[in-house]
Amino acid sequence: MRRYLVVANQTLGGRELREEIRKRVSAEKSSFYVVVPNTSAAHYHVVPAAGGFVPMPSMATSYGGPETDEEATEEARERLSRMLAHLAELGVPAEGSLGSAQPLEAIEQALKDREVDEVIVATLPKRVSRWLGSDLPHQVERRFGLPVTTIVSRK
Repeated sequence: MRRYLVVANQTLGGRELREEIRKRVSAEKSSFYVVVPNTSAAHYHVVPAAGGFVPMPSMATSYGGPETDEEATEEARERLSRMLAHLAELGVPAEGSLGSAQPLEAIEQALKDREVDEVIVATLPKRVSRWLGSDLPHQVERRFGLPVTTIVSRK
């Protein structure tokens, strides 16, 4: 069984990530551990949309992004819960948790208790992604010696 660590927050419910997971599941038996870096409200990215501003991804429920860190945490928990339910619907073994706001720390914490074959990082578009700006995918490859697939949201 192929074991994946999925790292995402605002893009967790995005179409691109769901498609990548479906490809993996259809190719071979797979299990997933999903870690959501618990991003503070101040670091949420908001993109312009018709009629106002919408937090990434566009399926988020509150306009303008979370106002407090507590709201940001609750949104992250809801996205994690939806993703775990989606994986359960696919019949795939899956677990997950909220992690440190620092994605490398969140990944390190997740890897302490489990072995994985690959890390999938789902992130915002390059023009706004703090993770791509800090070269997170390559940092993960170097630090943990694991292959990394980067899924960039198109929105």
